[in-house]
Amino acid sequence: MALGPVGDMFVTAGFLLEAAVAVSSLYRREFVRYLNLNIYMILNGVADYALLTCAQQYGVHSHRYFIMYYSADILLGVLMYALIIELYQHAFARTDVREYIRLGAGMLLLITALFSYVMVHNQHQGISTKFAVELEQNLNFVGVVLTYILAGSLLKMEEKPARLVQIVMALGVYFSATAGTYAVRNLFPALDMSFVKWLSTCAGIWLPLACTYSFIHETRDESGASAHQSARQLAVNPQ
Repeated sequence: MALGPVGDMFVTAGFLLEAAVAVSSLYRREFVRYLNLNIYMILNGVADYALLTCAQQYGVHSHRYFIMYYSADILLGVLMYALIIELYQHAFARTDVREYIRLGAGMLLLITALFSYVMVHNQHQGISTKFAVELEQNLNFVGVVLTYILAGSLLKMEEKPARLVQIVMALGVYFSATAGTYAVRNLFPALDMSFVKWLSTCAGIWLPLACTYSFIHETRDESGASAHQSARQLAVNPQ
């Protein structure tokens, strides 16, 4: 997380944008439809504010900040995973695949957690920290793959729900930036304290900004296209 006056400004902007997502979805009466998205945005804003307060009071190198940072990362990573599954259920709501999405998602999450543990189980020192980092990275990688698969599936559909497509594309950009941050951080550790953190911070701003734009400017519901088509069919064939 970027700290200092500019970093505080980014945290404040992110908090306001995350609140704007919840408010705009309420205004469009789609808060419940995108419940996981709203829960993620609200808790992410709370976590950012809590981390900023903890950093100001105890410092970024304190044990309290360390525990809070990784606890929040794991929780938000799991919530983001639940958000992706929610978007899958919306995309395949009219197919039989929807019934198996939750089961497959649960199994994939379990496999990801087990794989993360296997990667660090031989490291007896700091295993909790290394597991948290490994799990977060693996969840981001799985998120990238699932988001791109979902985006490709949506683009092939005859009726493309505009808001859903916009949110999925926003997630694709977010996950790509996040995965790129981890890749650069691992390949070039010296850059960890420079532009890499700003890339992650900007990605965190981008996601709520894009989602807010989707709720404000795209007024058609996901079923709007099919509803409009049905109305035309009834007009032509009233019986």
